[in-house]
Amino acid sequence: MSDLRDLGPTIPWTVRRVTRDGVEPEAIRVVIEEPLALAVDGREAAILMRLPGHEKELAAGFCISEGLIEGIEEIALIHHCGSGLPGPDDDPDADPLASRNRIEMTTRSGTGPTTGPDVARLIRSGCGAAGVHVGELGLPTLENEIAVDAEVLLSLSATMRGEQALFRAVGAVHAAAIFTPKGELIVLREDVGRHNAMDKAMGHCLLRGIELGDKIVATSGRASYEMVAKSIRAGIAIVASLSSPTSLAVELAEAHGCTLIGYMRGNRFSIYTHGERVAEPG
Repeated sequence: MSDLRDLGPTIPWTVRRVTRDGVEPEAIRVVIEEPLALAVDGREAAILMRLPGHEKELAAGFCISEGLIEGIEEIALIHHCGSGLPGPDDDPDADPLASRNRIEMTTRSGTGPTTGPDVARLIRSGCGAAGVHVGELGLPTLENEIAVDAEVLLSLSATMRGEQALFRAVGAVHAAAIFTPKGELIVLREDVGRHNAMDKAMGHCLLRGIELGDKIVATSGRASYEMVAKSIRAGIAIVASLSSPTSLAVELAEAHGCTLIGYMRGNRFSIYTHGERVAEPG
């Protein structure tokens, strides 16, 4: 079990494993899901239900992919108020806004988010922000000239599976990864929320000055319109999902010049929009 403890954001648990041969106890580990309060220039912006770890990346990726700030150059400081991992003396009933699970971001203008609600939003691990309408997103149209070979796209799912250590060990997490057009993995992040995983992967690149306009983002979860919108805001023109896209995701990708790939599994994938960026075999 030591290899599982090394994974970090998990807790021990005992389940009753039921088979046709009977019932027996089994010691396992379960991934941690905790709130992260995000404040921008002293204003509560969101409470993200996430897997602890990479909080600064999550904050940066979330604020940019949700359009709360215009770009990484707007961020003056990101301060994480705690380790993000539970301690033995922590009060489980404590207010998450006052706990170790808090990020405070300061922008260069000091005026807070350029868009968004006047109150904090609860962003659940399985869903995007509530109250967002596609017609009001104000997204740019992507004109990236990035091109990718079909063989590269066919290789991405295997690469992702090989890097998903937490998923292999305990399950219950999504993954998002940033790749070059040649299929080179830059970063992969796992989280209980597919939106969080994407924000963490994007945030990793944004905080390190890694250009996203010539990259591919791949996700293990379904390609909803929120996931496509996040990618478009970050300037990523190719979005690939191991699952299927929704109708709104397809319409959004088509309207804003985003290449949307779905069902990227094994030796197949489907091109939903703007296939001109994909060099097809044969």
